Amino acid sequence: MAQYRDGYKGGIQKYDFSFTSISRGLMLLFIPIIAYTIGLFPLVLSLVYVLRIINLTNILHVFLFSGFLVILFFLFIIIETFIPGLFIKISKLKVDEGEHEVSILDWNFFKYTLYFALYRPSLKLIGILPLLPLRIRFLKLVGMKMGKSSVVAGSELIHDPYMLEIGEQTLIGGWSQITGHLGERKLFVKKVKIGDNCLIGGKSFIMPGTIIEDNVTVALNSIVLKNSTLKRGKIYADAPAKEVSKRT
Repeated sequence: MAQYRDGYKGGIQKYDFSFTSISRGLMLLFIPIIAYTIGLFPLVLSLVYVLRIINLTNILHVFLFSGFLVILFFLFIIIETFIPGLFIKISKLKVDEGEHEVSILDWNFFKYTLYFALYRPSLKLIGILPLLPLRIRFLKLVGMKMGKSSVVAGSELIHDPYMLEIGEQTLIGGWSQITGHLGERKLFVKKVKIGDNCLIGGKSFIMPGTIIEDNVTVALNSIVLKNSTLKRGKIYADAPAKEVSKRT
């Protein structure tokens, strides 16, 4: 029997019992498991080895073992972030621009779901370490294009890095969100482009299809609607964002 989203008429079914549906469901389950297992394996192996050689009745060994666990914790965060990121990079996993059915039977929606399963846990892990170079390297690994002189705050949420291009000398403020997709009647996916020398204020929300030209400021708590174009040298504020003045 076809399975539809509550209250939605039309479109294709979310899933069925076809080979395509079942095989993609299994891939969504096992590919992330394989990625995270590969990352965890060397850490578990090293832990087993150390447990064999230490003497837990020796206070010095206990102290050194505590330090080893701290190092292992940081390695866990880094490795379990970048191994799934490498899966995304090597497989060139990204969703095509356009509208896609919200169904596992739609190839692009399947890719979106798999990307989410690999990307979001890794993003949360790297967020534990307040090291911006690592965070930026991870975001670039999974598809974001950003100028070398631009900076993210470290607390921002970039939902779809492969749909984001940022120029030079641009700052993305804390707790802001930039998304390249919206879930409407269908999954709408479109690139977000942010130019040079821009400031995206904290807690702002940038929707897909937005083009922010050079020298633009988006004020705190602003919402930029999808397919908007923010003109060069202007300041935008409010929800939805509208021009409030020229930038000096």
